[in-house]
Amino acid sequence: MSATLVLDREALTRLGSDIQDCEFAISFARRYCSMLESRVRRILDALLDGDLVAAMDSVLSLKVSSSTVGAHELADLALAVEQHVRCRDVIAARQQAAALADAADRAETALADYLTAYRAS
Repeated sequence: MSATLVLDREALTRLGSDIQDCEFAISFARRYCSMLESRVRRILDALLDGDLVAAMDSVLSLKVSSSTVGAHELADLALAVEQHVRCRDVIAARQQAAALADAADRAETALADYLTAYRAS
């Protein structure tokens, strides 16, 4: 596992505070979890097809949404994939993207724990 933090729990607290709506932040986190697998799959499929435009679109979506919820490990991996795509290095992008699914699983587990604790509070 990367040394980068899997989930910064304070990110959702800050998001809720910034927009003065904690429930929106929680809803955003739930929606993020529900879309996570398909976001990763779109990146992997685009790279497999050599479609750099679709890969870039998908990786930017994953990077920004991951950063918003505090899934820093996944956001950092997405950034690395993005950099390879920008350089048109499909092989390196595929190699880096191979780690996305496991990082997404860790992020989803950490967010599920966070959401469970939020409901209990």
